[in-house]
Amino acid sequence: MAQRPEHAPHPDVTPPQAAAAFLDSPETKVFRVRYTGAPQQLRHYLLARYGHGRSASWGESFYPQRVRLDGLAVDGQTVVQPGQEIAYLHHRADELPMPPPPVVLHEDDRLLAVHKPDTVPVSPSGVYYFTALVMALREQHGLPELTPMHRLDLETSGPIVFAKRRSEVAALHALFAAGAIHKRYRALAWGHVSVTQREIAGRIVPDGSSPIQTRLRLVPAQHGAPVSLTRVHAITHQHHPRHGPLSELLLEPVTGKTNQLRVHLAAIGHPIVGDKKYHGDPAVFLDWYAHRDFARLRDRLLLPRQALMCESLGFPHPFTGEPVRIAAPADAWTDKLRGLHERAMPPT
Repeated sequence: MAQRPEHAPHPDVTPPQAAAAFLDSPETKVFRVRYTGAPQQLRHYLLARYGHGRSASWGESFYPQRVRLDGLAVDGQTVVQPGQEIAYLHHRADELPMPPPPVVLHEDDRLLAVHKPDTVPVSPSGVYYFTALVMALREQHGLPELTPMHRLDLETSGPIVFAKRRSEVAALHALFAAGAIHKRYRALAWGHVSVTQREIAGRIVPDGSSPIQTRLRLVPAQHGAPVSLTRVHAITHQHHPRHGPLSELLLEPVTGKTNQLRVHLAAIGHPIVGDKKYHGDPAVFLDWYAHRDFARLRDRLLLPRQALMCESLGFPHPFTGEPVRIAAPADAWTDKLRGLHERAMPPT
């Protein structure tokens, strides 16, 4: 993965001293971690851990006043040693503005389902804490125990189901473990996928040959090894006036492996439009990782976010047994593709 630039130590060299304990509040969250690496300058470690996707101004403002090491204040020369506890004070104001409340698709005494936008993660991650979907919904609905039953990648939109109480999470997890959750996804992929393509299967493993450290790849299944399986239910061919052939697909992930649909479509040579990590050229992701500037990559990505959406979920209600079907809003897919440079021509 691309290396982050080196950062010079902050000029503040106030001697370490005892400091008041950091506290969580409606506007702040204290992240605590027990350090396990080799000794290094603390500020460099924090920039590497928390700086991804943040502005340069953040990098110059958080240190040292929002950091404690074993409860003590730090300065620009502080070195962190194995076993020490780092506390970093995160501010709500560091995050992008809270998006509008998501559309509620289903609600009963035990479940809440909403349409996740493609601009926030399901759970806290990276620059998102207060704006992560589950945290925002806990605040908006007054449900402090709200827990997601599954996940979607950051740039994937669609229905997400939550348990309202932690004591009822196990019953929902049992449905997923039993394969009783039936999911349908819609994707727009590069090229014309063969109309004979009905299944994609194999083992998903780390792609050690890629410069992208988190990229995965599909390899043939071995006897007895866990297999990922996607069924292809419909393929519609399109032709973009500037960028050539595209395919719209209706997909059913029978298993639920990390990045499964993205890995599967990339493996058959038809990565998802807008997908940075699984684009055919890894330089696209590395450029995005370094600059976070879609304008630099517009002609290669077409869309600022991957054209992948969960269209519907179906399952028996874990407490009543009644069938539940949760579908994305009717216009969600059209909105997802609104960023295309030009409308693709009608299906052929």
